[in-house]
Amino acid sequence: MPLATQIARQFTWQVASGRIAPGSHLPVIAELADELEVSVHTVRAAYRQLADDGIVAISRGSRTRVLGYDRSRASVRNDVHPSYSIGVMVPAFTDYYADFLQALSLEAGVQGWLPIICQTQHYDSQVTSRHLDQLFSRNVDGVILIHFTAAGDEAVVDVVERSSALRQFVFVDSAEVGTGSHIVADRTTDGYEATMHLAEHGHSRIAYIAPPADSASNLLSHGYFGALAAANLASDDRLVAPVSDFSLEAGAKAATQLLLGEDPPTAIFCAGDILALGAISALHERQLRVPQDVAVMGYGEIPFARLAAPSLSTVRLPADRLGHEAIRTLHQAIHDGEPQPPVTVATALVTRESCSCATHSER
Repeated sequence: MPLATQIARQFTWQVASGRIAPGSHLPVIAELADELEVSVHTVRAAYRQLADDGIVAISRGSRTRVLGYDRSRASVRNDVHPSYSIGVMVPAFTDYYADFLQALSLEAGVQGWLPIICQTQHYDSQVTSRHLDQLFSRNVDGVILIHFTAAGDEAVVDVVERSSALRQFVFVDSAEVGTGSHIVADRTTDGYEATMHLAEHGHSRIAYIAPPADSASNLLSHGYFGALAAANLASDDRLVAPVSDFSLEAGAKAATQLLLGEDPPTAIFCAGDILALGAISALHERQLRVPQDVAVMGYGEIPFARLAAPSLSTVRLPADRLGHEAIRTLHQAIHDGEPQPPVTVATALVTRESCSCATHSER
């Protein structure tokens, strides 16, 4: 790579990261050339590249002024030079994503890619936009997002949709967006099987702790209501408690709301394991036994599910398989130059103590 391009890319990264702010000025060409021990022609060529990318403005007789980072203009220049790196965006650094990132990293290594992992603070629009600028300034070949959710923020949807027009994007177990390739789970079937399993234990008052409105897990509700109908159980809106986020606190609050109802449930299906653990905590606080008084079923199979007291019955969504399929799909999308058809990852119902199953089983 020419030295001028290396210098330009270093400045691009600094601007994209916000370390060099719009309105500031780059060093005088001659002074920077002396500091780097290169010719003034090299620095001048680097500044011209930055100007071509819309990052700086060069005016005769004045210092080079920083305009800001324009993702789309910079992408056009870099598009012909693969970097053999990819962006990977996660909502947060938690134990849940460990298996996913490990599998993804191993598969990326097979493809010769270096994953650059970004924590987005649950897809905050400003954080997500800054990370995308940083990734594009590094000329990543594509981007993978897991559990992308708009959370009612149209700004982050706009940022992601505009960026996905410039590179191939793969959305893993994410809310529906009209762009990119998708790795999905059959949540309708998952919700049906989990709820039906509770019905088969003889429960007729089965509650549902529902996910946030824009979550990919919303399809679980179709399976939940379908199972109630198949088991000839009446649906009751009072047995559905939606949450605003996936947290222990949200699960505990929703479970408490259900328990305070006129005719409380004898079983609770939760749209996430973290919600289920919160529900179990609320049950214990009210001196209710799990599963003798209230059975609980989760979803996702987080690392602590089998270690809970009692051990948590759930639907396993294999994080390692998601990571593998994400890389495979991104590679094919880049090769074909277009998004790929959705890939559905198989799940498994895992029964443990919290649903009254005495022994562990998986089907």
